[in-house]
Amino acid sequence: MKQSMKKLVRIVQPTLLVVIVTSLDSSSFRPRDPPIQNNHNSTRQLLDGTEACSNCPSPTHQCIGRSVSDEVCGPCAEGKTFWPCNVEKECWCWDTSTPKDPGDDDSTSVCKGCSGPTESCIANSNSLIPADDEGCSGCPTGQKYWPCDKEGLCWCWDSTKPKKPPAPSSGLEVTSSGKEACDIFTEAMFNEFAPNNTFPYTYDGFCEAIADYNLYHEEKVFTMGTEEDQRNEIAAFLGNTAHESDDFEAGREYLACADNIEVDGKTYCKPCTNDLFDWETFTCSQSMAHLDSPYNEYCQPVFVPPEGCNCETTTQVASEGELAGYIDASKVFYGRGAIQLSWNYNYIKASLALTGSPETFCQDPELVVSDPKYAWGSGEW
Repeated sequence: MKQSMKKLVRIVQPTLLVVIVTSLDSSSFRPRDPPIQNNHNSTRQLLDGTEACSNCPSPTHQCIGRSVSDEVCGPCAEGKTFWPCNVEKECWCWDTSTPKDPGDDDSTSVCKGCSGPTESCIANSNSLIPADDEGCSGCPTGQKYWPCDKEGLCWCWDSTKPKKPPAPSSGLEVTSSGKEACDIFTEAMFNEFAPNNTFPYTYDGFCEAIADYNLYHEEKVFTMGTEEDQRNEIAAFLGNTAHESDDFEAGREYLACADNIEVDGKTYCKPCTNDLFDWETFTCSQSMAHLDSPYNEYCQPVFVPPEGCNCETTTQVASEGELAGYIDASKVFYGRGAIQLSWNYNYIKASLALTGSPETFCQDPELVVSDPKYAWGSGEW
């Protein structure tokens, strides 16, 4: 164990920390699972699509789906008996002159009261189960089916404020200890814990990142539960980020960009393989982009906004001179910051959570290493 990890337990949490990993029931991740209905107040009860749509006259009525597309439920009205028509409560007959509500009177709708002139109910990009803005738009007016019947999928955004989605709930209340994270983990503790820290890992940046995140989130980082809960969370965070950032010395991933130069205010990286990287001097003897070789690490081009930042294969910016073998750092989503944020699909989510805009980190991923607030924030998020 590194010396810094030994310090961590002594500084932040004097008692032994025991991390218990509990397995999640797979049903927690089942998408679009319809709520159980009580037969006495449900207009549909537990009918499958063949029965529910057996008398669904067109064009005034339409057989549509709860979680599947309307097109695959349409044939249920014509006698189709296999999937999805044989699934209870999946396909149902909608009277097109009425609101698109299947009749789950006992379910809960999120975004209640989200009716102000600057408010709208939109999808939560922090949710493990994806929804979309169109699906969430009906929640304020009483839509009771998916995604409005699931907590955490939709949220009410006031357009006068940054578009920062809510964080997953810990189930704890905001602390009554009266202490903020930086009251518990002081600058003196930080200096002892990370004596060799380099930019962007400043103590002021650590505190600023926490304050900025907590300003717009009800679920506040390092500020939920008891003081012991706070200490445990801070300890876990520092232990993880110390490991990821090489004891707060690596702002950028070593193999991707330890060998870098700055020209006219822009950073360029020489990406390297482990066997060609000198770990003593942190230099690369031959770039992965040598001779215009394509470099496409940390890019999944199938993920485009809003699922991921646009990315593409890049090559060296010059075939000769000081930039030979170097690539434009702002075009690559390699590991940066306290948790070494990486991949284009993670950058866009972190950008939304920390800045309220997907474009911020997509257009300039170097912000995660050039701004201490984002270097720390990308780990806190």
